[in-house]
Amino acid sequence: MAHLADPVVDSNARNAFLQLRCQIACEAIESCKCLEIRYEDCTRVVEVHRVGVNPKGEHILSGWQIRGPKFERVGWKLIDLETPIDLTLTDIPSQAPRPDYRRGAKQFIGIIGQL
Repeated sequence: MAHLADPVVDSNARNAFLQLRCQIACEAIESCKCLEIRYEDCTRVVEVHRVGVNPKGEHILSGWQIRGPKFERVGWKLIDLETPIDLTLTDIPSQAPRPDYRRGAKQFIGIIGQL
């Protein structure tokens, strides 16, 4: 019988968690809606342009932040999909692609979804 401390159970749960996060981020691209990314101490709203895996094997997204913490400017962000508390598809229309967007990126070794 598997226990929660079992590495296989932990690995399967983590993979399902990341797969759902990637699915939500890709849905934002497909529906042309912004994604709200909530952390313990702040919230960001981004226009998702690309979802994938970086060279470290982490699931990330590249997006144009339209709203975020006061100390951050609007603009491009690389966001780790494992860190946020929650991801929510919003009703805010995305203006993607932004003028300087190019398909593919050196920060990604694998693309799950992109404009």
